[in-house]
Amino acid sequence: MTDNYDLWKELHDIARATDNDEGRVLEDLLKTDEMLVGIESQRLRSYCVSVHLEPARDLDDFGTLLLQKPLSDIEQDFDSRVESHLKPSDPTPGNDDDMSRRAVKWVCDDLYRLRWGPTQVPIYSLLEDFRSLKPDQRSRFLDIALFYIEKGVPVDGKDVSATTALTHSFSIKPTFDLEYAQVLFDAGGDVNERNRYGSTAAHEIVQLLTDDPQSKENATESFQWFLSHGGNVDVADSDGMVVRDLCESICVFMPGFMKAIDKEDERRAALKGSCCTFCGMQNPKLLVCSRCMKAKGVVIKYEHVLSSLDCSLSSISNEHSFIQSML
Repeated sequence: MTDNYDLWKELHDIARATDNDEGRVLEDLLKTDEMLVGIESQRLRSYCVSVHLEPARDLDDFGTLLLQKPLSDIEQDFDSRVESHLKPSDPTPGNDDDMSRRAVKWVCDDLYRLRWGPTQVPIYSLLEDFRSLKPDQRSRFLDIALFYIEKGVPVDGKDVSATTALTHSFSIKPTFDLEYAQVLFDAGGDVNERNRYGSTAAHEIVQLLTDDPQSKENATESFQWFLSHGGNVDVADSDGMVVRDLCESICVFMPGFMKAIDKEDERRAALKGSCCTFCGMQNPKLLVCSRCMKAKGVVIKYEHVLSSLDCSLSSISNEHSFIQSML
């Protein structure tokens, strides 16, 4: 664990000890997946910081398989799961290839739904934890993740705080793993995904609580990675905190954050009209951001618009103008 994470955890322990019991109790919060504000947000956050997955206690047989066995055993387990779906008579007509594809999809869905530990981490977050737990086997766990990605297990699974493996991988609390982050991003992960506190990974990154040079360097590199992969610094969390404002408030302590923002602002301004106004990503076939865009509490969901679709720029502009009028 980094000094930054240890201090962060200590502050949350203090917050938990001084909890005034307002709002719903933790047990009720764990039964929902809604976004939280105020003391309820703090209550869930303190819980997630104070508890951790313990392999001896929290892993089932499959989790232990992932932790201990080589990729060949993982592949064999996957094939066995597919075979088990093929054995019963399939009521849906189709050829063998169709049945095989459906079986693979069923297995991928099953793996996607699996969770472990007190914070209910999904499979890619579990593999990420293993990369930290056994650093000498990081490549093995990466290969396992790549295998499941290739098979079609989605990478957007969330824990009880609605945090994805991608967010955990580069938020520096406690993980700084840009190699793993890039793999998850390439597989469809969204750097602007918001958790139950309304925060993106950038909210976690910029709330740096240490003067440790290595932690500051990691935070700056993670923040730059966030921006270069479509990160938006103008999204507010559920308590109204905006990343850009946070960076401005600590610019004396961490000038690198605002320098990175200014540089990215200049790049996006130069590309105005040819890059997404939300994430700044540039793609000749991309008209608007394909992610769920959550800004100021309004959810604006667009899809990548390919040239084959009958959707004009003017209609998108009109829809965007209507939404802006609501903000």
